[in-house]
Amino acid sequence: MMIIDSQRTHLVMAGLAGLTAVMRLIGQSLPPPISAPSQEPEEKPIIHAVRVTTPPQIDGILDDPIWQQGPFAGPLFRYDRDFGTPMTESTRFKIVYDEDYLYLGIWANDSDPSAIKARVMERDSDSIFSDDYIYMALDTFHRQRNGYVFAVNPNGTRYDSLLTNNIYRNKNWDGAWIARTAITDQGWTAEVAIPAKSISFDPNQSVWGFNMSRTIARKNERGRWTGALPHLWTYHVSEAGDIVDLDGLDQGLGLEVAPYVLGRVRHGNGDSDLLGEFGTDVRYRMTPEMSATLSYNTDFAETEVDQRQLNFTRFPLFFPERRAFFLEDSGLFEFGGLQTAGRSRIGFNRPVIPFFSRRIGRNTNGSIVPIIAAAKVAGRAGKYQIGVTDAILDSKDGIGQKNVFAGRVARDIGEQSSVGWITTAGDPNTTGDNLLFGPDFRYRNTEFMGTQTLQANVFGLGTYTDSMTVENGYSYGGNLTLPNDRYFFHLQYIEIDDGFNPALGFVRRKDIRAYNSLWGFRPRPASVSWVRQAHFWYENDHFTDLDNRLESSMHRITPLSLDLESGDDLSFSYSRNFDAPSDPFEIAGDMTIPAGESTFDRYRVFLDMAGYRMLAPDLSIDFGEFYGGHRESYSLGGNLRAWKHMALRADYAYSDIRLPTQEGETHLVSLRLLLSATPDLFWTHLVQYDSDSKSAGYNSRIQWEYRPGAKMFLVLNQNYRAYHESIAVQESIATLKVGGLFRF
Repeated sequence: MMIIDSQRTHLVMAGLAGLTAVMRLIGQSLPPPISAPSQEPEEKPIIHAVRVTTPPQIDGILDDPIWQQGPFAGPLFRYDRDFGTPMTESTRFKIVYDEDYLYLGIWANDSDPSAIKARVMERDSDSIFSDDYIYMALDTFHRQRNGYVFAVNPNGTRYDSLLTNNIYRNKNWDGAWIARTAITDQGWTAEVAIPAKSISFDPNQSVWGFNMSRTIARKNERGRWTGALPHLWTYHVSEAGDIVDLDGLDQGLGLEVAPYVLGRVRHGNGDSDLLGEFGTDVRYRMTPEMSATLSYNTDFAETEVDQRQLNFTRFPLFFPERRAFFLEDSGLFEFGGLQTAGRSRIGFNRPVIPFFSRRIGRNTNGSIVPIIAAAKVAGRAGKYQIGVTDAILDSKDGIGQKNVFAGRVARDIGEQSSVGWITTAGDPNTTGDNLLFGPDFRYRNTEFMGTQTLQANVFGLGTYTDSMTVENGYSYGGNLTLPNDRYFFHLQYIEIDDGFNPALGFVRRKDIRAYNSLWGFRPRPASVSWVRQAHFWYENDHFTDLDNRLESSMHRITPLSLDLESGDDLSFSYSRNFDAPSDPFEIAGDMTIPAGESTFDRYRVFLDMAGYRMLAPDLSIDFGEFYGGHRESYSLGGNLRAWKHMALRADYAYSDIRLPTQEGETHLVSLRLLLSATPDLFWTHLVQYDSDSKSAGYNSRIQWEYRPGAKMFLVLNQNYRAYHESIAVQESIATLKVGGLFRF
């Protein structure tokens, strides 16, 4: 066990010494604040699409005659360092089309093809971004707000997502498209074919927005066709260039039918059963920008299981939505800037989410409630964005059939701002009803002080509950964010009444006023060759009750956080915490935290190795005082990708907790093995164990996209529990699901 008290002073002094050394290095040569790129053209670029009568063969080899003649687009300009200068390896591309497809041919030259990183084969995995890859954004209505993302690595592995308002990315949209690649003696090439029936567009609009970026993993180098500034992202279609001369693409009738058949075998609790099901999703594109979807006998057998978590707080854990039906078009329901304000390592609190679709089809115990049917209308009508979801839930746990509804409408204001309204109705967990409603206003300006971005949100919410025991309530708040490269800040205020009760939402705590802020200075030292960017952060959370009595607070300083040129990251942070629970509460490890005030200091060290390495470990050490005692937590994980057809991820988290009258420890283990035959056929195995429940889970999942958009799943879920010196299977469920896709 680490002796915290005897080492605290040494650690703080070491951290300050490190900070002093880094500041000295940075101070030697800080570049001026970023303005316009030095070589990137000031005007947004244009590429002319060429209509063809004979389509190219999509095999990744750019030897078709149409690829041998202009026009070509390129180069890409760096936005990671030496902003606006051409990338060290050249990239060019060409766009052609016929009545049914948009085709892209991409030449990604590389002076050392043997060093190209291509280890990922799993579709839609975020791990693709640790490889070499090409990333494309399409604004098919040329409104500079919404669009699509398509990415591909040298293995032909695909990644796609929907874009909403230049901020919200939904990777759970699975478009039916084709990508093939080849590694040559000059680099790598890619051919992409996007069916016109897979995307929405205005057939009378011949100009689309487009942007492309490329990452060279081993060099930690990134470049973009237009908008080569580090605080911008390629999916910001407000900064995109243009594809012109797109005429005659055919969307067909806009009708899509996706039926499925399913067989399931379950063993558990001394009995077993066999189930056969069928259902279908039908989607109709009512206008180029608006679609309606009807799902009958909705099933989510293919959905990945949740990652287990341990709770060391007095507040509920948050588990994200994973079901594709609800995640598709989910960006239309984003409200008040509440769902997206956050960073990977230093996150903002999200005290309230007005619509949390996980409430539909899962009860308060987490068990599944069958969905008889669900309907959705989503898209745009002129300046209005509209999202409507309605579902009929089957009877369960003494609650009869229930109807639940969520609706969101937002109207564009100016180039990137909007005003909107949200409503949810229904309570899936009681026999009564519940109503939520409220407006929000969103402001976004990407030309603030010249080239900076400024975002702001304000919102108000009210709830009405049809119950004698629950009062009606309210919540309101706002936030202001400057999400830029060198200087960053985020300010947020939220108030939540004790009677606020969103039955289809998520509330972490009530009867509070929440004050949150994050301030960052992130220089890029020009003369320190091994540092890409330094980060210095101050973050605070401050919660009071509605009588302004302090309930909890946190102040965190990160004096040392470095992004290295190698792609590795390391950081050190210190936090002072205050908590005053009015009642005792239990935490993981079967321990009880008493009521009363407690102030404690904690420290964290974090190291994350670049994902392009064959072995990429990450380490987190979190230690210090904890409610009058001590808690030490160690988290060690890593990816092993020795072969592109196999990937292994292992994680182990250990906590040692010693309170004045109690002590204990917790363990959380996760092991994930991925076997990939092709980017369209892979088999995952996930084993998880946590000492809190003293149970283990195994999930086996085969996914085969046997033709674009049509998938088959074979899924096995098993839960194990230890009894004395033996291990028994509590429940075992095997499911075979075959789906199709037919477009007209």
